[in-house]
Amino acid sequence: MAETDIKAIKGGRLIDGTGRDALENATVIIEGSKIKAVGRNVKIPNGAKIIDAAGKTIMPGMIDSHVHHMGMKGSERI
Repeated sequence: MAETDIKAIKGGRLIDGTGRDALENATVIIEGSKIKAVGRNVKIPNGAKIIDAAGKTIMPGMIDSHVHHMGMKGSERI
């Protein structure tokens, strides 16, 4: 994997989706399309592209699950 495929999102408020309190000044390491590490004291690999998230909120692993359901029930639209 090329070093440019490694990104570090650094310094943001992390919401992990578990219901725990947000983690301030967090870092997320992404290699390719995979999240490899998350936390406050995460080592940033040499050559990683650093993305400054200070003052922003990070929510890694979000999935776009927006769907419109349409259908017919008998001869009626539901």
